Amino acid sequence: MNANKRTRLLRFARNDRLDSRFRGNDRMRGDDRGGFTLAEVLMAVWVMSIILTAVAALAFALSYANDLTDETSGIQSKVRYTTIRLGELVKNSKLICYNLGSEIAIWRADDNGDNRINAGEIVYIETGSSNNYIKLLEFKPVGPAASVQFTLAAISDGSAKIWCKSNSPYSYITLIDNCSYVTFTTAPAAPFSKRVNLSFGIGQNGIIQNYQLSTYLRCQGDYLLNAGGEIVSDDDL
Repeated sequence: MNANKRTRLLRFARNDRLDSRFRGNDRMRGDDRGGFTLAEVLMAVWVMSIILTAVAALAFALSYANDLTDETSGIQSKVRYTTIRLGELVKNSKLICYNLGSEIAIWRADDNGDNRINAGEIVYIETGSSNNYIKLLEFKPVGPAASVQFTLAAISDGSAKIWCKSNSPYSYITLIDNCSYVTFTTAPAAPFSKRVNLSFGIGQNGIIQNYQLSTYLRCQGDYLLNAGGEIVSDDDL
């Protein structure tokens, strides 16, 4: 009886060890099925790097496109404003006093009706020594300076401009900056001009875009001029 019990106990112990071994193997196989090999991890990292690179490139492209759109919109806005501002100025002016190609002087209006050019009635359009911007120069004289009169000769030789800047408040209005080869042409020549042409270029996306503006004087005061291109006196009108 004791021998039989001992035999059964030995068999039970052996079977229990075998079951434990099989269960351990099952756990090991389960762990293998649930984990990743080094090759799989490297492959996942490589795929993820490709995706992140593509996303970064797309984000940069969209940002660059937005910047270009904003730049183009800003330039077009300035060009429209310049077209309207200069168009109205020239259209309603009395005379084109002179045109140097890079600078033009305009008798804006005869505000006091005296048929003479006063300091506050002159507007200069300047482009700078490098012809790389378009600015308006206007004067706001007060007191006796407001009634000072200038001949076309004084405006042409620059003495009128010097006097106005020394004796009158003035202001610059920038229409377009960072442009190139700004040029004015008039037809016919000043002061008998009836049309003013403006041409300039602006860099956009590495390319120079050319712009042109042409406008006519609607209220030209050439009837005030003599054959030599100077304003005549009241007695001669």
